[in-house]
Amino acid sequence: MNPAFSAYLYAFGANLCFGSASIGFSKFARNHSPLFINQIKVLIAFICFLLAAVFIEGFISLPTMSIFYLMFSGFIGLFLADSFMFKAFVELGPSRTLMMFSLQPFLLGLYGYFFLSQSMNFFQFLAVFCMIACVFLVLLERNRVTGVWAFRAFLVALLGVVFDALGVMLSRQGFELSPNLGPFEANFYRAVGAIIGFMVFRPKSFLKIKKRFTALSTHDRKLSIMASIIGTFISLSFYLKAIKTAHVATLTAMTITGPIWVSLIEHVREKTLPHRILWIALVFFVAGFAFMTYGLYLNPTH
Repeated sequence: MNPAFSAYLYAFGANLCFGSASIGFSKFARNHSPLFINQIKVLIAFICFLLAAVFIEGFISLPTMSIFYLMFSGFIGLFLADSFMFKAFVELGPSRTLMMFSLQPFLLGLYGYFFLSQSMNFFQFLAVFCMIACVFLVLLERNRVTGVWAFRAFLVALLGVVFDALGVMLSRQGFELSPNLGPFEANFYRAVGAIIGFMVFRPKSFLKIKKRFTALSTHDRKLSIMASIIGTFISLSFYLKAIKTAHVATLTAMTITGPIWVSLIEHVREKTLPHRILWIALVFFVAGFAFMTYGLYLNPTH
Protein backbone atom coordinates (compact mmCIF):
# COMPACT_ATOMS: atom_id res chain seq x y z
CA MET A 1 0.00 0.00 0.00
CA ASN A 2 1.18 3.53 -0.77
CA PRO A 3 2.79 4.93 2.45
CA ALA A 4 1.05 8.31 2.03
CA PHE A 5 -2.35 6.65 1.61
CA SER A 6 -1.79 4.40 4.62
CA ALA A 7 -0.90 7.48 6.69
CA TYR A 8 -4.30 9.01 5.92
CA LEU A 9 -6.01 5.73 6.81
CA TYR A 10 -4.23 5.86 10.17
CA ALA A 11 -5.43 9.46 10.65
CA PHE A 12 -8.99 8.52 9.71
CA GLY A 13 -8.88 5.59 12.14
CA ALA A 14 -7.53 7.84 14.89
CA ASN A 15 -10.41 10.31 14.44
CA LEU A 16 -13.05 7.58 14.47
CA CYS A 17 -11.51 5.92 17.55
CA PHE A 18 -11.32 9.12 19.56
CA GLY A 19 -14.73 10.28 18.38
CA SER A 20 -16.34 7.02 19.48
CA ALA A 21 -14.49 7.04 22.82
CA SER A 22 -15.52 10.65 23.48
CA ILE A 23 -19.10 9.45 24.01
CA GLY A 24 -17.85 7.25 26.88
CA PHE A 25 -15.54 9.95 28.24
CA SER A 26 -18.44 12.42 28.26
CA LYS A 27 -20.81 10.03 30.05
CA PHE A 28 -18.22 9.14 32.69
CA ALA A 29 -17.25 12.80 33.24
CA ARG A 30 -20.90 13.75 33.82
CA ASN A 31 -21.47 10.90 36.29
CA HIS A 32 -18.22 11.37 38.20
CA SER A 33 -15.77 14.15 37.25
CA PRO A 34 -13.67 15.31 34.27
CA LEU A 35 -10.52 15.12 36.40
CA PHE A 36 -11.17 11.50 37.39
CA ILE A 37 -11.62 10.21 33.84
CA ASN A 38 -8.53 12.12 32.69
CA GLN A 39 -6.47 10.46 35.44
CA ILE A 40 -7.79 7.00 34.55
CA LYS A 41 -7.17 7.66 30.86
CA VAL A 42 -3.55 8.70 31.41
CA LEU A 43 -2.74 5.77 33.70
CA ILE A 44 -4.22 3.21 31.31
CA ALA A 45 -2.38 4.87 28.42
CA PHE A 46 0.88 4.73 30.40
CA ILE A 47 0.50 0.98 31.04
CA CYS A 48 -0.54 0.19 27.45
CA PHE A 49 2.22 2.24 25.82
CA LEU A 50 4.86 0.83 28.18
CA LEU A 51 3.86 -2.76 27.36
CA ALA A 52 3.64 -2.03 23.63
CA ALA A 53 7.02 -0.28 23.61
CA VAL A 54 8.68 -3.16 25.47
CA PHE A 55 7.13 -6.13 23.68
CA ILE A 56 6.25 -4.79 20.20
CA GLU A 57 8.36 -1.80 19.27
CA GLY A 58 11.38 -1.72 21.59
CA PHE A 59 12.99 1.33 23.15
CA ILE A 60 15.71 3.21 21.27
CA SER A 61 18.33 5.66 22.49
CA LEU A 62 16.95 9.21 22.32
CA PRO A 63 18.51 12.64 22.74
CA THR A 64 17.67 14.30 26.05
CA MET A 65 15.90 17.17 24.29
CA SER A 66 13.70 14.75 22.36
CA ILE A 67 12.54 13.14 25.61
CA PHE A 68 12.00 16.60 27.11
CA TYR A 69 9.84 17.72 24.17
CA LEU A 70 7.73 14.56 24.37
CA MET A 71 7.23 14.74 28.14
CA PHE A 72 6.41 18.45 27.96
CA SER A 73 4.01 17.63 25.12
CA GLY A 74 2.27 15.12 27.40
CA PHE A 75 2.06 17.66 30.21
CA ILE A 76 0.56 20.29 27.90
CA GLY A 77 -1.60 18.01 25.75
CA LEU A 78 -2.67 15.01 27.86
CA PHE A 79 -2.80 16.80 31.21
CA LEU A 80 -3.82 20.42 30.55
CA ALA A 81 -5.59 20.28 27.17
CA ASP A 82 -7.53 17.11 27.96
CA SER A 83 -8.56 18.47 31.37
CA PHE A 84 -10.21 21.43 29.63
CA MET A 85 -11.64 19.18 26.91
CA PHE A 86 -13.35 16.83 29.40
CA LYS A 87 -14.83 19.83 31.23
CA ALA A 88 -16.20 21.04 27.90
CA PHE A 89 -17.60 17.56 27.21
CA VAL A 90 -19.77 17.92 30.32
CA GLU A 91 -21.10 21.38 29.46
CA LEU A 92 -21.22 21.30 25.64
CA GLY A 93 -21.32 17.63 24.74
CA PRO A 94 -18.66 15.79 22.73
CA SER A 95 -19.72 16.76 19.21
CA ARG A 96 -19.74 20.52 19.88
CA THR A 97 -16.46 20.27 21.83
CA LEU A 98 -14.73 18.35 19.04
CA MET A 99 -16.03 20.93 16.56
CA MET A 100 -14.21 23.55 18.64
CA PHE A 101 -11.06 21.42 18.68
CA SER A 102 -11.21 21.24 14.89
CA LEU A 103 -10.66 25.02 14.86
CA GLN A 104 -7.01 24.40 15.76
CA PRO A 105 -5.57 24.90 12.23
CA PHE A 106 -7.48 28.16 11.85
CA LEU A 107 -6.12 29.52 15.13
CA LEU A 108 -2.61 28.54 14.11
CA GLY A 109 -3.14 30.23 10.76
CA LEU A 110 -4.28 33.48 12.40
CA TYR A 111 -1.32 33.33 14.78
CA GLY A 112 1.05 33.00 11.83
CA TYR A 113 -0.64 35.90 10.02
CA PHE A 114 -0.58 38.37 12.93
CA PHE A 115 2.63 37.38 14.72
CA LEU A 116 4.86 35.60 12.18
CA SER A 117 4.17 37.79 9.12
CA GLN A 118 2.86 34.81 7.16
CA SER A 119 0.53 35.60 4.28
CA MET A 120 -3.08 34.47 3.90
CA ASN A 121 -4.90 34.31 0.58
CA PHE A 122 -8.55 35.04 -0.16
CA PHE A 123 -9.69 31.44 0.42
CA GLN A 124 -7.96 31.27 3.80
CA PHE A 125 -9.77 34.44 4.88
CA LEU A 126 -13.03 32.87 3.69
CA ALA A 127 -12.19 29.83 5.82
CA VAL A 128 -11.75 32.01 8.91
CA PHE A 129 -15.08 33.73 8.25
CA CYS A 130 -16.84 30.37 7.89
CA MET A 131 -15.40 29.04 11.13
CA ILE A 132 -16.35 32.21 13.06
CA ALA A 133 -19.89 31.81 11.69
CA CYS A 134 -19.83 28.15 12.71
CA VAL A 135 -18.84 28.95 16.31
CA PHE A 136 -21.56 31.63 16.56
CA LEU A 137 -24.22 29.22 15.25
CA VAL A 138 -23.15 26.49 17.66
CA LEU A 139 -23.42 29.03 20.50
CA LEU A 140 -26.86 30.02 19.20
CA GLU A 141 -27.99 26.39 18.99
CA ARG A 142 -26.73 25.73 22.53
CA ASN A 143 -28.64 28.79 23.74
CA ARG A 144 -31.79 27.37 22.11
CA VAL A 145 -31.36 24.09 24.05
CA THR A 146 -30.34 25.46 27.48
CA GLY A 147 -31.62 29.04 27.47
CA VAL A 148 -28.17 30.45 28.31
CA TRP A 149 -25.17 31.58 26.28
CA ALA A 150 -22.44 29.05 27.06
CA PHE A 151 -19.53 31.49 26.79
CA ARG A 152 -17.69 29.98 29.74
CA ALA A 153 -17.93 26.47 28.30
CA PHE A 154 -16.66 27.66 24.93
CA LEU A 155 -13.80 29.50 26.60
CA VAL A 156 -12.86 26.27 28.40
CA ALA A 157 -12.94 24.41 25.07
CA LEU A 158 -10.87 27.17 23.44
CA LEU A 159 -8.20 26.86 26.14
CA GLY A 160 -8.13 23.14 25.42
CA VAL A 161 -7.64 23.87 21.71
CA VAL A 162 -4.69 26.20 22.41
CA PHE A 163 -2.93 23.76 24.74
CA ASP A 164 -3.60 20.85 22.37
CA ALA A 165 -1.99 22.80 19.52
CA LEU A 166 1.09 23.42 21.67
CA GLY A 167 1.21 19.71 22.49
CA VAL A 168 1.09 18.77 18.80
CA MET A 169 3.94 21.17 17.98
CA LEU A 170 6.07 19.80 20.83
CA SER A 171 5.43 16.20 19.73
CA ARG A 172 6.44 17.06 16.18
CA GLN A 173 9.65 18.63 17.49
CA GLY A 174 10.42 15.42 19.38
CA PHE A 175 10.04 13.43 16.15
CA GLU A 176 12.21 15.91 14.24
CA LEU A 177 15.08 15.26 16.66
CA SER A 178 14.54 11.46 16.55
CA PRO A 179 13.32 10.31 13.10
CA ASN A 180 13.45 6.62 14.10
CA LEU A 181 11.22 7.15 17.12
CA GLY A 182 8.15 4.89 17.17
CA PRO A 183 4.63 5.95 18.25
CA PHE A 184 4.51 3.62 21.28
CA GLU A 185 7.71 4.96 22.82
CA ALA A 186 6.77 8.56 21.98
CA ASN A 187 3.39 8.21 23.67
CA PHE A 188 4.97 6.47 26.66
CA TYR A 189 7.05 9.58 27.36
CA ARG A 190 4.01 11.79 26.78
CA ALA A 191 2.04 9.75 29.34
CA VAL A 192 4.92 10.16 31.81
CA GLY A 193 4.73 13.93 31.32
CA ALA A 194 0.99 13.90 32.04
CA ILE A 195 1.49 11.79 35.20
CA ILE A 196 4.07 14.30 36.43
CA GLY A 197 1.44 17.02 35.89
CA PHE A 198 -1.06 15.18 38.08
CA MET A 199 1.55 14.44 40.76
CA VAL A 200 2.57 18.11 40.95
CA PHE A 201 -0.79 19.86 40.63
CA ARG A 202 -3.33 17.23 41.77
CA PRO A 203 -1.37 14.95 44.13
CA LYS A 204 -4.14 14.14 46.64
CA SER A 205 -6.76 13.04 44.12
CA PHE A 206 -4.18 11.22 41.98
CA LEU A 207 -2.87 9.16 44.92
CA LYS A 208 -6.44 8.13 45.76
CA ILE A 209 -7.25 6.96 42.24
CA LYS A 210 -6.96 3.22 43.05
CA LYS A 211 -9.44 3.53 45.93
CA ARG A 212 -11.86 5.58 43.84
CA PHE A 213 -11.55 3.25 40.84
CA THR A 214 -12.28 0.08 42.84
CA ALA A 215 -15.35 1.80 44.32
CA LEU A 216 -16.87 2.23 40.84
CA SER A 217 -19.57 -0.07 39.52
CA THR A 218 -18.48 -2.83 37.15
CA HIS A 219 -20.17 -0.98 34.27
CA ASP A 220 -18.30 2.28 34.95
CA ARG A 221 -14.97 0.49 35.33
CA LYS A 222 -15.46 -1.22 31.97
CA LEU A 223 -16.62 2.05 30.38
CA SER A 224 -13.56 3.98 31.58
CA ILE A 225 -11.11 1.24 30.56
CA MET A 226 -12.57 0.70 27.09
CA ALA A 227 -12.87 4.43 26.37
CA SER A 228 -9.26 4.96 27.50
CA ILE A 229 -7.89 2.11 25.38
CA ILE A 230 -9.82 3.13 22.25
CA GLY A 231 -9.62 6.91 22.70
CA THR A 232 -6.05 7.17 23.94
CA PHE A 233 -3.92 4.08 23.28
CA ILE A 234 -5.29 3.11 19.86
CA SER A 235 -6.16 6.65 18.73
CA LEU A 236 -2.80 8.20 19.65
CA SER A 237 -0.90 5.24 18.19
CA PHE A 238 -2.67 5.76 14.87
CA TYR A 239 -2.29 9.55 14.95
CA LEU A 240 1.44 9.63 15.71
CA LYS A 241 1.96 6.94 13.07
CA ALA A 242 0.22 9.21 10.58
CA ILE A 243 1.94 12.44 11.56
CA LYS A 244 5.39 11.00 10.76
CA THR A 245 4.68 10.66 7.02
CA ALA A 246 1.47 12.50 6.08
CA HIS A 247 1.22 16.00 4.61
CA VAL A 248 0.50 18.04 7.73
CA ALA A 249 -2.07 20.41 6.20
CA THR A 250 -4.10 17.57 4.69
CA LEU A 251 -3.80 15.56 7.89
CA THR A 252 -5.11 18.49 9.92
CA ALA A 253 -8.05 18.91 7.56
CA MET A 254 -9.09 15.33 8.27
CA THR A 255 -10.06 16.30 11.83
CA ILE A 256 -13.41 17.25 10.29
CA THR A 257 -14.40 13.57 10.47
CA GLY A 258 -14.35 13.62 14.30
CA PRO A 259 -17.26 15.95 15.15
CA ILE A 260 -19.34 14.70 12.21
CA TRP A 261 -18.96 11.08 13.37
CA VAL A 262 -19.72 11.93 17.01
CA SER A 263 -22.76 14.04 16.07
CA LEU A 264 -24.10 11.13 14.03
CA ILE A 265 -23.64 8.72 16.96
CA GLU A 266 -25.28 11.14 19.42
CA HIS A 267 -28.39 11.68 17.33
CA VAL A 268 -28.74 7.96 16.52
CA ARG A 269 -28.52 7.11 20.25
CA GLU A 270 -30.99 9.84 21.16
CA LYS A 271 -33.24 9.05 18.15
CA THR A 272 -33.47 12.73 17.25
CA LEU A 273 -32.65 14.85 14.23
CA PRO A 274 -30.24 17.79 14.54
CA HIS A 275 -31.87 21.23 14.68
CA ARG A 276 -31.62 23.28 11.48
CA ILE A 277 -29.23 25.72 13.21
CA LEU A 278 -26.78 22.85 13.79
CA TRP A 279 -27.14 21.79 10.15
CA ILE A 280 -26.29 25.33 9.00
CA ALA A 281 -23.31 25.38 11.40
CA LEU A 282 -22.15 22.10 9.89
CA VAL A 283 -22.37 23.57 6.38
CA PHE A 284 -20.15 26.50 7.43
CA PHE A 285 -17.83 24.03 9.16
CA VAL A 286 -17.38 21.88 6.03
CA ALA A 287 -17.06 24.97 3.82
CA GLY A 288 -14.39 26.38 6.12
CA PHE A 289 -12.30 23.23 5.85
CA ALA A 290 -12.76 23.16 2.07
CA PHE A 291 -11.60 26.78 1.73
CA MET A 292 -8.69 26.15 4.08
CA THR A 293 -7.51 23.08 2.17
CA TYR A 294 -7.80 24.85 -1.19
CA GLY A 295 -6.05 27.92 0.19
CA LEU A 296 -3.16 25.79 1.44
CA TYR A 297 -2.99 24.09 -1.95
CA LEU A 298 -2.65 27.49 -3.66
CA ASN A 299 -0.11 28.72 -1.12
CA PRO A 300 1.64 25.60 0.27
CA THR A 301 4.69 27.36 1.69
CA HIS A 302 2.54 29.29 4.18
